[in-house]
Amino acid sequence: MYWTVIGVWHEDRPVVVGVVPGRYEVYGGDEEVFPDGLWYLHISAADIREAEMLAKAEIIANGL
Repeated sequence: MYWTVIGVWHEDRPVVVGVVPGRYEVYGGDEEVFPDGLWYLHISAADIREAEMLAKAEIIANGL
């Protein structure tokens, strides 16, 4: 199953703030509150927990 994982950068770490089943584009976000950046990824995973782990690993590995 595909998941859209949404997160922010906080103190040089990717932090997941939400996971939605399916593939969705994500727009907006408050860059004043999170000046380090916002991010989202589409991940294929068995469940939410796996989606969160895979997304954080990919963000870190690819410096997204």
